[in-house]
Amino acid sequence: MTATEVSTATAVLVFAPLFVAALVALAADTFDARRLAIGSSIVALVFSAGVGLYAGVRFPVADFLGVFRSGGPFSGVPGVIAGCAALALAGGWSSLSRRDGGGTTAALITLGAAAAGLMAAANDLTTLLLVVEMSAIIAYALVSDARTARSDEAAMKYFIQGSVATGFFVLGMAVLVGVFAPTGRYSQLAATLGDGPLTGPALVGSILLMAALAFKIGLAPFHAWAPDAYETAPVPGAAFLAAGPKLGALAALALFVAVVDAGGQSDRVVPVVLALSVVSVVVGSLGALAQPSFRRMLAYAGVAQMGYSLLAVAMLDASSAVFFVATYSLATTGTFLSAEAFSRVHPQWDGTIAGLAGLGRKAPAVSAGLSVLLISLAGIPPLLGFWGKFQVFATAILGSASALLENGSSSAGWFLAIAVGVGLTGSIISLGYYGSVLRSLYLADPVEPSSAEDSHEVADEGEGASSAVVVLVAIMAVLLGIAPAIWGYSFLLQPFIAR
Repeated sequence: MTATEVSTATAVLVFAPLFVAALVALAADTFDARRLAIGSSIVALVFSAGVGLYAGVRFPVADFLGVFRSGGPFSGVPGVIAGCAALALAGGWSSLSRRDGGGTTAALITLGAAAAGLMAAANDLTTLLLVVEMSAIIAYALVSDARTARSDEAAMKYFIQGSVATGFFVLGMAVLVGVFAPTGRYSQLAATLGDGPLTGPALVGSILLMAALAFKIGLAPFHAWAPDAYETAPVPGAAFLAAGPKLGALAALALFVAVVDAGGQSDRVVPVVLALSVVSVVVGSLGALAQPSFRRMLAYAGVAQMGYSLLAVAMLDASSAVFFVATYSLATTGTFLSAEAFSRVHPQWDGTIAGLAGLGRKAPAVSAGLSVLLISLAGIPPLLGFWGKFQVFATAILGSASALLENGSSSAGWFLAIAVGVGLTGSIISLGYYGSVLRSLYLADPVEPSSAEDSHEVADEGEGASSAVVVLVAIMAVLLGIAPAIWGYSFLLQPFIAR
């Protein structure tokens, strides 16, 4: 088979099952066959994840339909996204199978995984706009899926802010396509950005498009939608939204910055990326410290985590940035699903961190799993999250040191050094808000139940499913964290060897 045929076959195997499963889920939900809808979606997502990860390791990068790429990271990232979506659905099996519209939710998450994966694979501005908007519409629906006044309000705020972000994207794309790349292809854009003195339009168009992607990622100051959305959306939807779309949009942003660099405009765009990183780390870290709500804390923590990833994007090291966000996506899926498990164990839990008091003893399995995932998110070895942060910070530290050694008065070098310092400080601060959850689980005095119904655990399949997925993700974080010690560190060190 030729490279084009392999690319086409790979893309079809990764994405086609997701669209088919979504249609099956919608049809099954019509006849109240919610378990069939959810089960078929999970099977399709697991299959897509397996094919995507295999293709990401075995097949080279090649074009697909002229506007997408397949193979390498362009298949591996959609595979990770599909895997996170499968975990989100599996963890929310009981809540989705018991309520009206649960199959529709499964269909939305499956379509959302396809859209997020296509974001990461897009090689054309027009195509990127279409899949970003597809992902956005699905996200609005998932937030309002809780069918409460608060979730409807959060979805409306999300929609209004998303409409503004879409305007940024369209305006930026109009400048870039109209002036530099009539076809919208990245290859043409990279070839023409450096031609002529039109650096002003190139910078304006690039910044507008980056602002739209920053909104999708949840970077400050475009993050206002995230806390309300993640707090009010159903847990499976929130778990997916906090992982899949962020990974897809971050991959798209990293690729776009690489295209801008190929066009000779990186010196003007990189300071913008670093500014977004600094603002996101500061806002996310301080916001997370102040949150009494568990899910709102995770939302603000996600803002800071995405800020760390931009350090690698600014260094034009897309592989380190994507690897870091992939490790974050896996862990954050499990942390959000822990909220589902805790609400089953303690039905009167109000969603606050303080309300978790004593649940370390009442729900030891899910508490232990959550503890591992929070430690991984904090970047403590030997868990998977440590390697993600190691890649990002080592790349940025080496870059800033190199810039300062070559030219000690370089403003770019000092700006990068400051961004690294802010990122390291934010990572230390994260021990505070992640640690507050652990303190509440294991050290705080438990709250006495207010009714006899709440005096015992709710031992149903919902608790078992969500708890099992949290524990599974925690085990994955441990095993993948210690895997480099067994199979070698060549993959993790390759970006620095190349540098």
